Amino acid sequence: MISKLPVVCVKLFNRTNLLPLLLFAVLLNTSGCSDGRPARATVTGSISYNGKPLSIGSLVFIPIGGGPPAQGKVNREGIYEMGTYEEDDGVIPGDYKVMITALTSSGGSGLPEDTVKANAEPVSVIPEWYGDLEKSGLLVTVTADKANTIDFPLTDDKPKESVTKK
Repeated sequence: MISKLPVVCVKLFNRTNLLPLLLFAVLLNTSGCSDGRPARATVTGSISYNGKPLSIGSLVFIPIGGGPPAQGKVNREGIYEMGTYEEDDGVIPGDYKVMITALTSSGGSGLPEDTVKANAEPVSVIPEWYGDLEKSGLLVTVTADKANTIDFPLTDDKPKESVTKK
C-alpha cells in the first residue's frame, strides 16, 4: 500500500488537477486580507513645543487632493500614531495639510489629567495658528510601502511659509 502512495499523489497532482489549485492560490494571494479600504502606511512621530515634548494634544492630516482625513492623539511623552479608519491603522499615501491642537483648562498644567470645567474656556498650550489648516504652515507627504516618521518641533515663531515634511 505504501509503495502505491506516490502513484496516487502523481495522479492527484497532474497538470489538469494542478491548474485550478494554482489559480485558486493566486487569487487568494492577490485578494489578501484587505479590509476593502485604500492601502495605508504607518505614520508615527513626536511633537515638541519649544524643545520639550508636548504631553497633550491631537493632530489631523487633511488630504490636499480630497479623501478621508487621518487623526492622531499625542501621548504623555509627545509621541503620536496616526489612523484613518481606526485609531492606529495608518494614513493613505499622499500630501496633507496638518493642524495640531493642545488644549487644557484655564490655569491648567497642560498635562493629560487636566480637566476642563464646564464653564471654563479651554486654553491652548501652543500657539493657536497650529490649529488652523491655512495658518499652521505644516504640510506632510506620506509615502507608501514604508513606515513614515514625521516629527513636529513646534515653536513660538510663526512660520513665514509652509514647511513640508517627508
